[in-house]
Amino acid sequence: RGQVFLRNRAWYVRFYRDEIEDGKAVTRRVCERLARYCDEFRSKQDVLPLVDEILYPINSGAAQPESSLTLTEFVTKRFFPARERKLRPSTITGYREMWHNHVEVRIGDIRLRDFRTVDGQHFLDALGERKPPLSHQTIMHVKTLLSAVFNFARQEDVLRNVVNPMQGTKAEGREYEPDRAAYTLEDIHGMLGKLEEPARTIIALAAFTGLRKSEIRGLRWEDYTGDELRVQRSVWRTHVGAPKTKESGANPVPVISVLRQALNQHRLSNPGEGYIFAGDRRGAPLNLDNLSRRVLSPALNGGWKGWHGFRRGLGTNLYGLDVPAKVIQEILRHADVSTTEKHYIIDRKST
Repeated sequence: RGQVFLRNRAWYVRFYRDEIEDGKAVTRRVCERLARYCDEFRSKQDVLPLVDEILYPINSGAAQPESSLTLTEFVTKRFFPARERKLRPSTITGYREMWHNHVEVRIGDIRLRDFRTVDGQHFLDALGERKPPLSHQTIMHVKTLLSAVFNFARQEDVLRNVVNPMQGTKAEGREYEPDRAAYTLEDIHGMLGKLEEPARTIIALAAFTGLRKSEIRGLRWEDYTGDELRVQRSVWRTHVGAPKTKESGANPVPVISVLRQALNQHRLSNPGEGYIFAGDRRGAPLNLDNLSRRVLSPALNGGWKGWHGFRRGLGTNLYGLDVPAKVIQEILRHADVSTTEKHYIIDRKST
């Protein structure tokens, strides 16, 4: 039950607790303040409920030694190394950037076992009150990251019999309608008339297939039959991996005649095997971010709105031709038609 004592008109409890030091479990003597001496807390009996609340994790076995790690120690030494083996490189990189930019400097020194729902809520509120405040979507991403961290701590038995403290928190932040670019057919024809190779063929492929940027980079000549493309891999930075989802690689992507002609012509000047759009003599995939910055943006004189605009544009243009949303879902290879309807079919009348 610990040792309860009164000092300087305040109640304290002294007890022993296991912690991690230099990677090893050690037992430490700890002293924590309970309450100020007052009419409500005049005797030891009055503060025993407060003592029970502090000592419950220890007496119940919920307080594992590793729960003494700070959030920063646990996230950097346990969470990120474990997640790197299961998450896509782009996802884990986004998590790392979010952690360093928004979380670590504010709450990284709180110990896992001391983190409460109120800490999570106050932290999310502070993000929404920043100058400038973070968007609601960004704060939701931060909440998702912290929730994943505490779920992992529970799965690894670092926290026992403890509810995820991010459960019940609410993300605020400023609401805004994201700028969802979607190229029209006129935009695409205008681009094709201004660009030279290989940029023209790359734009045609993005516009008429709806492939993601990473999927375009990952295309190899053996994936092209003349009538269709097989999405076998994606390339993000220097990482070569599987397509984003199972649906992304499940079905072949049809190649319309104008794109077929462009790809066949491109093949004449790029014989052999390897990536369809190689960036150097070694045959590495072309860096499409460099292409957009050095070629596309200057050539299109303000008309460049990013790679994902082709994917949204294809969905929107097909819908404008009365193609059913379910068919558009299959063409864009989404797992759920609601994703297609919500994010890839833009109402141009309202914009």
